[in-house]
Amino acid sequence: MNTITTTSIWATRTTLTRANAADIRTRFAGRTATTAQILLFGLTGGLIPCPAAITVLLLCIQLKQFTLGFLLVLCFGIGLAITMVSAGVLAALSLRHVERNWRGFSRFAHGAPYVSAALIVLVGLYTGWMGVHELVL
Repeated sequence: MNTITTTSIWATRTTLTRANAADIRTRFAGRTATTAQILLFGLTGGLIPCPAAITVLLLCIQLKQFTLGFLLVLCFGIGLAITMVSAGVLAALSLRHVERNWRGFSRFAHGAPYVSAALIVLVGLYTGWMGVHELVL
């Protein structure tokens, strides 16, 4: 891909992401998530099969153990749903606690994406350096 194509893809993706975020803000302005909505989010996220679950199901089908494959994927989905709901609840409760007890949290939270982006760039540069270094030797 050339630079112009890459730049136009990035610009289109950024524009769509911002439009989607604005749409979400508009739709859910002034509303809070209920416990039932959080549980539904976890269940729907946990029941969508990932490549590993599909692989397990296909292997069990090949072994003519369809019931075992179905049960494994079902348990995987339920476990993922429990994990997602637990992580969401823990994050929400932790955020409330931290906001009450740490006055500088808002400033820290606004800077966190920049620190995260810098860390990802550094890891990418290091990985690229190691790759080039191995190719040269």
